[in-house]
Amino acid sequence: MEITGHLTPDEFWTQQRAIEDQIRAESTTFPTYTVNGWNGVRVMGPWSRENDVLTSVTLRHGEVDWDGDGIDGPFVEVTTTTKDAHRTALKAMLSAIGLTPMSPEYKRRREAIAATEARRVVVPVNGEDTDFEMHGGQERWWASATVGDHGVVIEARRHPVEAVALMSETDMEPYLDGLRAAIRTSRGE
Repeated sequence: MEITGHLTPDEFWTQQRAIEDQIRAESTTFPTYTVNGWNGVRVMGPWSRENDVLTSVTLRHGEVDWDGDGIDGPFVEVTTTTKDAHRTALKAMLSAIGLTPMSPEYKRRREAIAATEARRVVVPVNGEDTDFEMHGGQERWWASATVGDHGVVIEARRHPVEAVALMSETDMEPYLDGLRAAIRTSRGE
């Protein structure tokens, strides 16, 4: 492969606007959840597709660690998925410790995490108490449940599970604003 150039800033932001328009259009067709009462930074997380079908959407609440220095403040990431929520949470836990399926320790650690007893917690979703399975501790935890026809996975750092309540969200603008700000910082603009 030969790299012959790059996008100009105008080309990049034109491409970014097209992606944002697609997100706005799809946000009404796929359930997404915000952390009710969150007053901090909101950033659009990854949206995944398989065979051109949307399979997961992530909304981030709190400062995002773009440069690898770590996250100091509270952070809550909410992923809605068409996949099994508990398996998605397990993958997120393994990823958090730096393991991929190609890692020699992956299978052993996956089996060890899967064998640990999950704690049952209640997280309100749209005002309705919902049972989640939670792994992790006080500093960092993952919780997963099925809500309607989708899985919901919550990953949090420095934010207690008791302080999390989820509400349906269709307004992607605060998350897109946060994403644009993070991109500008990353690009040095």
